[in-house]
Amino acid sequence: MIKKIFLTLFIIHLSLLKVYAVCPVSVAMPLKAIEEQIKEKFDGANEYIYLGYTPTGFVLSIKDELMFDECGCLTDTGKILLNSLGQIMKLSGRRWMILVHSRDGNTQVDRISRTSLRAGAITNYLTDQERCLINQLFPIGFGSIMPTTHASEGRKALGNRIDFLVEDYNLRID
Repeated sequence: MIKKIFLTLFIIHLSLLKVYAVCPVSVAMPLKAIEEQIKEKFDGANEYIYLGYTPTGFVLSIKDELMFDECGCLTDTGKILLNSLGQIMKLSGRRWMILVHSRDGNTQVDRISRTSLRAGAITNYLTDQERCLINQLFPIGFGSIMPTTHASEGRKALGNRIDFLVEDYNLRID
C-alpha cells in the first residue's frame, strides 16, 4: 500500500515539472523573418559569417575559428553567437540542421570525428544553456565529404565552417 501511495505521489510530482518537449510557438516563422533577425544580430561580421539561400532553405555559415579554439572547445565568441542564435532558433518553430565541415585532419575518419564532436558540442550548448529543443536540432559532422562545388563563393571563402540550415521544404528552383 505504501508503494502505491509513493508511486502516485511520484507521478503527480513528475506531471507538475516544467518540460521542454513542446515547441513554444504554434506557427513556423517565415524564412525572410529568420533572415532579418539574423542580419540584425550578426551585422558587421561579414568576413566570418555568410548568409544565403540553398535550394531547400536558408543558411547561416560561420567560420570555424570564430566558434572553436584549437583544442575544439567553444570560444567565448562562439558562446555569444550561440546565445543569440539560440533565441532565434527557439522562436522559429522550425528544425535546424547543424552541419560542420573541415579539411583539417590526416584522414577522412579524423575529419568526420572532429566535425561530429563539434556538431555535438554546439547541440549540447544550445540545449543545456539556451534551452533549445532537442527535436529542433540535427547535428551532422561531414568532415570534408561535403562538396563545395555547389557552394557560393562566400561560403567557400570561409574554409572550415559551420552551417546552420533551416529548410523550407518548398523546393526553390530560381
